[in-house]
Amino acid sequence: MKTRSLHRDKVNIITLGCSKNMVDSEVLSGQLLANDIEVVHENRKRDHNIVIVNTCGFIEKAKEESVNTILEQVELKKKGKLDKVYVTGCLSERYRTDLGEEIPEVDAWFGTFELPAILRQFEANYKANLVGERLLYTPGHYAYMKISEGCNRTCSFCAIPLMRGTHISRSIESLVDEAKRLVDRGVKEVMLIAQELTYYGLDIYKKRELPKLLQAILFFCKYRVRNK
Repeated sequence: MKTRSLHRDKVNIITLGCSKNMVDSEVLSGQLLANDIEVVHENRKRDHNIVIVNTCGFIEKAKEESVNTILEQVELKKKGKLDKVYVTGCLSERYRTDLGEEIPEVDAWFGTFELPAILRQFEANYKANLVGERLLYTPGHYAYMKISEGCNRTCSFCAIPLMRGTHISRSIESLVDEAKRLVDRGVKEVMLIAQELTYYGLDIYKKRELPKLLQAILFFCKYRVRNK
């Protein structure tokens, strides 16, 4: 639900953890902006009234940082400096029940695949036509591009499958399209990221296709250079 404050909502997203989380925050920001909701990233001016903490839960130090950040935002809410505090990301995906009991002041907890549910808190709609579109919070010359999500490995020391699910690749066509949009925005360096890059394509193409994806992106880049 929207807050009852008289001023227009302004959402600050705090991103913790890895580059995959950064992409998730950029996608969330793009969806909020498309719904005419003002959004900023790690805003130091503190002129926002809503915070979304995108957490990391991979290692103990990251968990501690995420919990401390949530507590800091909750304290600001108690002092009347924030209307709402929402939490999403890996830590929330895995521990939301326990965290909800320990930190009841958080208004809502969301997992790693609940973007539409977050948007509903703002009476906003998920816009499927914006898949691949996002605000960029990296320096202008480079951007991350997530080529797959999740991991099929069951390493005893790693909780990624519990927090991000099994491996799901994006199609080569969708990734080339996203690379085109990034280049059109002035990006010079596209960094491919995933929980398991070398697994790319095994689920949808039945074989590892990272080399084919790289070739497709490079072909596009060479074509752009020749036709400038």
